[in-house]
Amino acid sequence: MPKRNRSTLKNFFQPGNMPSAEHFADLIDSCVNQVEDGFEKPPATGLQLTALDQEHLLSFYQQSDRNTALWHVGLAAKTTNLHFKANPLANVTDSDEDDAPETNLTLTPSGNVGIKTETPEHELDVKGTVSSQGRRGTETVDALIPADGKWHDITETLEGCQMLEVVAGIGIRHTGRYAMLHAIAINTCAPNHWWWQWRRKNPIKAQHAFFRSPADKLKLRWLHETEKGTKRPYRLQIRTNTSYGDNRYIRYHITKLWDDDYMTNCEIVQEDKQA
Repeated sequence: MPKRNRSTLKNFFQPGNMPSAEHFADLIDSCVNQVEDGFEKPPATGLQLTALDQEHLLSFYQQSDRNTALWHVGLAAKTTNLHFKANPLANVTDSDEDDAPETNLTLTPSGNVGIKTETPEHELDVKGTVSSQGRRGTETVDALIPADGKWHDITETLEGCQMLEVVAGIGIRHTGRYAMLHAIAINTCAPNHWWWQWRRKNPIKAQHAFFRSPADKLKLRWLHETEKGTKRPYRLQIRTNTSYGDNRYIRYHITKLWDDDYMTNCEIVQEDKQA
């Protein structure tokens, strides 16, 4: 069926004209059919789009080139993942995989986001290079950490195997008292220690910077709550070597570098291995 604009369709039904069956067919085909076109706008939910071919939902074109879509939004063929694709040189309806547009962004129902990957396995999964002006972890406890020379918790109670990156700083402007710390703190289920091993089993490798005196430095330690039983909870603590005075607080943030606390992902059952 040739495409008709509104002016052409109106001329078919001007007074004195006798519209033919073909004209009525053109008029009907120019209207949206909720069943056949997968397009509906009920008041309760707003605009509804149904992928009739289980893949394509929306395509965006420039008026100068109606044959090549610049952007395409669709559902994955075998999952409910939502894909955003962009390729100014490819046609989204092309069945040739070599010419198919690359997926730029994927959203999954479970909340995962993928960049340049159709199957993100984590909250943010990037198949490429990440560039940023800065990187920051999180403050894992709500309370402020006083710079009073005493030990304070900077994590909740932990168990299992942990590897944490800690960045911390403290200072008083125009006094020459400044200290910064960058450390990797590792703990494997809070093992028992012998006096000749000291704390080599749970190392904390730290880099320090300070302006005037080592007395201004920051320190980290693991605090084990118990050394018996299968449950061995522990916490990470921080302090300044000396007090910085009242109303002075340590700023810090922590990044978790290991996500398998009990090494459950290290076990491969025979069925998974064969698959």
